[in-house]
Amino acid sequence: MNPNLKDVSGYMFGLGLGALKHAIWHSHYSSYENEYWPELSVLQASHAAEILIKAKIAEEHPLLIFEQVPRSTQIQDEYLDF
Repeated sequence: MNPNLKDVSGYMFGLGLGALKHAIWHSHYSSYENEYWPELSVLQASHAAEILIKAKIAEEHPLLIFEQVPRSTQIQDEYLDF
């Protein structure tokens, strides 16, 4: 496995937490630019939850988050990669 994929779950976890914080912020503060931020924050929170769940799965093995696992015969490189 490519060594760069070792900490992919950590990056995903940070992104998921950031998205969740942003959703919480939008649920409390809206602006004149978009009156639907509180409603849209629910969608954003569900997206954050999806990323957090996938981060936990990727913690087990990064390639488990893909619908179809890449095969070593499909690549020209030494490692499987994104």
